[in-house]
Amino acid sequence: MLKKSYSFLYIPKDHGNSRELSVPRALIVGAGLGAVALVAMSAFYVLGLFQGTSWLPGGSRVQKENARLAVEIVHLGGKVAQLRNNLKESYRLQELVSLAMGLDPMDPNVREAGIGGRAFKVENRKESPISATYAVALDRDLDTILRQARIQHEGYRALLDTLSRRKDVLASIPSIRPVDTGWLSSGYGHRHDPFTSNQRFHRGLDYSVPTGTPILATADGTVAKLVRERGFGMMIRLDHGNRVSTTYAHMSEWHVKSGQKVTRGQVIGLSGNTGRSTAPHLHYEVHVDLRHVNPLPYILDSYARR
Repeated sequence: MLKKSYSFLYIPKDHGNSRELSVPRALIVGAGLGAVALVAMSAFYVLGLFQGTSWLPGGSRVQKENARLAVEIVHLGGKVAQLRNNLKESYRLQELVSLAMGLDPMDPNVREAGIGGRAFKVENRKESPISATYAVALDRDLDTILRQARIQHEGYRALLDTLSRRKDVLASIPSIRPVDTGWLSSGYGHRHDPFTSNQRFHRGLDYSVPTGTPILATADGTVAKLVRERGFGMMIRLDHGNRVSTTYAHMSEWHVKSGQKVTRGQVIGLSGNTGRSTAPHLHYEVHVDLRHVNPLPYILDSYARR
């Protein structure tokens, strides 16, 4: 039978007067529960320090550091993906120059792999950014990109050596803007069709310019096609030799004739709004081996002489 209070008798060793202390039961029970809670909290805290977890707001120091590292690694992975894409665009330019010189371009398997095997693409991984597998993938991806960059560097050096002996080929490489004014209103790649709003692949560059803006040949060549089409309106296609050609669409005037020889920087016509067009602009394409490529990496106004 529990009592409401308990008495404690204190007897000093020096034979002094004894004392009796009465303590309520509630106070004893409360003190015991408090001691148990304090021990439990201390155990949880120590366990959290060892396991890197915490029940404090925002987590433990280890958790916060892991979260910061995860954000940085994901950001680094995005930069690696962007670097890979830039390297691919650089390869396209190397391919174009090689074809313009009548040389076989680099084997895509050699360029893609560097040395043995394809690049290990980090953005396709499913692991946590702070996992060992993800870190290994990122490291391997960077190694592959570095190997590709070294291979392309050697490829460009070989091209420069050849170009120094064949300067006449330079004039046949599309390498300047087709207009001196205006702004790039639509790039190469997937976009919403301005007429249907559906996703379509845009095969060239659109330069927003007023009607009557001079259009320039981007390289030496021959007028291979000069027609009116439903989609492109008044358009010109120039053949630059070595399986390279350029297309200029939505023009308002032609200043050349079919079969005529043209030089880089020569005015071949004026911009307009003919064909399937919502506003005055120039649509410009580059084709290599009858397939369209992104024209943007080939615009080298700073290096190409007009």
